[in-house]
Amino acid sequence: MRRLAGIVVFALALLGGILAWIRWQRGDAAPAAEDGPAAPAVRDTPPLPAAEPPPTAPTPAAAKTTDEQQLLAGIRANVRSDPKAAESLAREARARFPNSPHADEWDAALVDALVNQQRIGAARSETYYYYDHHPRGTFAAHLFALTGVHPTPPVPGPH
Repeated sequence: MRRLAGIVVFALALLGGILAWIRWQRGDAAPAAEDGPAAPAVRDTPPLPAAEPPPTAPTPAAAKTTDEQQLLAGIRANVRSDPKAAESLAREARARFPNSPHADEWDAALVDALVNQQRIGAARSETYYYYDHHPRGTFAAHLFALTGVHPTPPVPGPH
């Protein structure tokens, strides 16, 4: 019985924390009014306009990094829900930033997007592309499990 009471208390505390987090996310400063309608807030002075920072031109390297990260975020967000969009973004990323450190991930995500579109032949072709361009890629095992395409064994001799 004591254990059941502990579980109930824990569940209630967890529920309270979740509700507080939801209110915080929505921007509710105070809990919902339970004693009646809240009085509208009165301001004595008009609000001051927010000062805008002076515009600064981003450096080309910073703009490139931001673009790469935005493309990668878009690919990640759409690979399951909208695989055609993820495919398009991955192909754009490959064309715009061929030597990016993120190329490994978006080339692998392209294969995932193709599989999610049930385009298995294209996915297998892109897996071969992945192995050719990322021989020690982070996602090689994942792509092998997904498509059945084996990485090309290393060629004997000096590398």
